[in-house]
Amino acid sequence: IDPLGRAQLLEFLKKEFSAENLSFWEACEELRYGEQARITEIVDSIYQQFLAPGATRWVNIDSKTMERTLEGIKTPHRYVMDDAQMHIYMLMKKDSYPRFLKSDLYKNLLTEAIIPPETKKQRVFPFMRKQRHSSPSP
Repeated sequence: IDPLGRAQLLEFLKKEFSAENLSFWEACEELRYGEQARITEIVDSIYQQFLAPGATRWVNIDSKTMERTLEGIKTPHRYVMDDAQMHIYMLMKKDSYPRFLKSDLYKNLLTEAIIPPETKKQRVFPFMRKQRHSSPSP
């Protein structure tokens, strides 16, 4: 994922009061791909920050997903947050991210992006480019 794009998405989510969703997703990625020796510590941190009653960055997941996750963290492992992470991902995909794509923040990001010269032509799909030299048949 593009770091600048992710930073802009986080800024947008802060304005929408839902930045905890992206932070939760990132914490779950750290759990999945992080050090094996830190799994229990990371699971506990995720629970305390995002799932515990009164958590400062509480995420809203459905009761069945919460139940499965709370049962799973009794024996912490790398994939214990997968259901909760997917739930939050789908919330962002269906709700927050489409709004971000329509936001001025995103439009400004696109305006400021450096566009490589070969993509400036008005072709919609890269595979529609005309070949300059015909290649021999295999």
